[in-house]
Amino acid sequence: MPQKFIDTPAGRHLRSRVEAVMAIYKEHGHVNRSLISEKLELTKLQSSQLLREFLSAHAPVLEWDTMHNSYRAHSKFKVH
Repeated sequence: MPQKFIDTPAGRHLRSRVEAVMAIYKEHGHVNRSLISEKLELTKLQSSQLLREFLSAHAPVLEWDTMHNSYRAHSKFKVH
């Protein structure tokens, strides 16, 4: 189920931030704070905030992978 964002400047900005993290996820097959920090050249604190926004938008389909210290989609979920 796609995340619905309010159609305001703030809502569109949040959508673009979440989509930036989704692009990293699609490229690497997982996402974590360090990867976001590296790819987007953000501080760890900024990366943490962005990761929280991403998790909030996609929480039902993500799970923590303890082996790789990253979030991954459940095996039943396919990223388009």
